[in-house]
Amino acid sequence: MGLHTPNAPAVRTANRGVLLAQRGVSQGLVLVISDLLSGLVSFGFANLLLTELGEASVQMGAVVIWLGVWLCWRFYQGLYPGYGKSPQTELRLHTVSTVQVLLVQLAAALAFDRLAIGVGGVVVAWLLILLLALPVRYGVRSLLIRAGNFGRPVSIIGAGQTASLTIAHLQANPAYGLIPLAAYDDNPFLQETLLHGVPVRGSIEQALIDPLTEQALISIPSARAETQQKLVNNVYAAFPVTWVIPDLFGIPNQALLPHNIGSIATLEVRNNLRSRRSRMVKRTMDLLASVMGTLVIAPIFLVIAIAIKVDSPGPAVYRARRLGRDGKLFDCFKFRSMHRDAEAKLQEVLATDPELKAEFEATHKLKDDPRVTRVGNFLRKTSLDEFPQLFNVIVGEMSLVGPRPIVEAEVVKYGKTYTAYKQVRPGMTGYWQANGRSDTSYDERVGMDNFYVTNWTPWLDLVILLQTVRVVLVGKGAY
Repeated sequence: MGLHTPNAPAVRTANRGVLLAQRGVSQGLVLVISDLLSGLVSFGFANLLLTELGEASVQMGAVVIWLGVWLCWRFYQGLYPGYGKSPQTELRLHTVSTVQVLLVQLAAALAFDRLAIGVGGVVVAWLLILLLALPVRYGVRSLLIRAGNFGRPVSIIGAGQTASLTIAHLQANPAYGLIPLAAYDDNPFLQETLLHGVPVRGSIEQALIDPLTEQALISIPSARAETQQKLVNNVYAAFPVTWVIPDLFGIPNQALLPHNIGSIATLEVRNNLRSRRSRMVKRTMDLLASVMGTLVIAPIFLVIAIAIKVDSPGPAVYRARRLGRDGKLFDCFKFRSMHRDAEAKLQEVLATDPELKAEFEATHKLKDDPRVTRVGNFLRKTSLDEFPQLFNVIVGEMSLVGPRPIVEAEVVKYGKTYTAYKQVRPGMTGYWQANGRSDTSYDERVGMDNFYVTNWTPWLDLVILLQTVRVVLVGKGAY
């Protein structure tokens, strides 16, 4: 690549760095204020509750101290402004910081009564912060993004396929706060072109001589080891912040932990779903949520069942044979969304319409499915047809979150991925439902299922559940 260490123009780079640092501070300060307001509201509600119960209310001095501890801990975790944090990482850091401060304050209550309110008030206040602060943070950050005031520009080193995927993902997910400003590549055929609207300004050496940003993201994973080493060292010297995309595609990336053996860098790859403790956590989450959910929405079950019976003859619930954990077949429950003679209608349509036949063979779904009833169309768009699967979750045949349930005929399309697929229970929702639903291709669904299985964490499950609620509310990609 013809790299050498250049003498960068220090004054211009320093001035640019000061402006970017000020921008980051101002964005972080806005998020600090949003967290502070969430904390004050939560403690205020706890104070009202204590007053109603005739207990001593919280003192403002205690509120200031503990909220200050909480904000400082979150600053240490990198949440202000929190650039580059994935949704599951952000959720984990938010939960951990809040619970840790709660436990510290409870411990302080035993030793320093002046710093603590009653135990009940402490628990209520921090539980409210746990529930309130993150949505408020998301809302404030969304406003900043819409105003064009969130994120820092990033230089992409490399303009190949990896760089293209990276830029596309960052543009589709502005909450990461990494804004691709320019790309650089030594391939002359890529220079002076656009990559998802991002200009490829020139050679990599140009990026080192005149860095336009504080952060660089090296996206040339296929480079030889010697070239990669020289590239990383040169970019590291020119940019204050350097990220490197390693040549580890297909390796679980949510479970990577860095370690050092002397001067040798190593990565631990955890298989969370092979951990007995992790499986117990997942099963506990499934049981608690499914049992509580079934009790809460039981009246909705009844209304849906009546609507189905009135709309078309046949049972309200039907059983579909699906493959579960370890390749075992089970009856997957669903509210009936099709006519009783659905199979005959399907064969008739497929026999007369080659385009629909090709669509069905590719995805096992039809966008305009003649088999679906009027009520069934509504149930599918809102995903209410899958509610009876809560019973599958309770008896241990399914999970709230997991790869989608498939039939035996689909195993061949999963190929080697099926080995990973059958390690877990299929889910009522999953990574593919929360990231495109039926609008994704079959191969993309298989890839998403594989990503979920190999990268599972409890935080990923929680993020998928929240994303599923958002996707269902907007009715995106379901049919």
